Amino acid sequence: MTHTRHLVATALAATALLLSGCGSDATSDDAATPEASATTTPAPAATTEPTATATTPEPSEAPTTPATTGKLISYVDSEDVGVMIAQPSDTSKLTGAPADFKAFIAAELGRLSPDQGCTEKPQISVDQLDTGGWARGGTFVPQCGGSASLWAKDGGTWKEAWSGQSLVECSILQRYRFPSRIAGDQCSNGSDAVPYRG
Repeated sequence: MTHTRHLVATALAATALLLSGCGSDATSDDAATPEASATTTPAPAATTEPTATATTPEPSEAPTTPATTGKLISYVDSEDVGVMIAQPSDTSKLTGAPADFKAFIAAELGRLSPDQGCTEKPQISVDQLDTGGWARGGTFVPQCGGSASLWAKDGGTWKEAWSGQSLVECSILQRYRFPSRIAGDQCSNGSDAVPYRG
């Protein structure tokens, strides 16, 4: 019952703000209060839920599977190479990236270790970042090779969603709701390559 009253009060407050108009010179004291609106404007609770989710969260507050894309940042240069991160301080090259993504990449770099027989230290390439919670790049060990990577913000935390040298499974792209501008326009469905629209 308390939850229903809260939803109705929220809806009434939102209705009052909408009725007062955008760009109004009225102060918050001039706006209608939920108590005053309650007697004149009934609002069913079923229509109030979208009001509570109308704003898009900042990347640091993204839901488990973000539904809206953010700003697309491409770090790929004219030679088709992304920003190479060889040491944690190199994350400063990720212009426009949120601080939590930079911290995640620095931590990932620290987690990597050279493959057996490789003498060079691993590096991370960041090719593209969607500030809504997705990124594309890869790991690379000079003279030894590497793999592609997709990263996603899941439950408010960045994580590696996929890493490999083949086409990404459609189920992974769907699970993290990757936009095709980051994931590409194809994915793997069993042994078949199929179109992907995200």
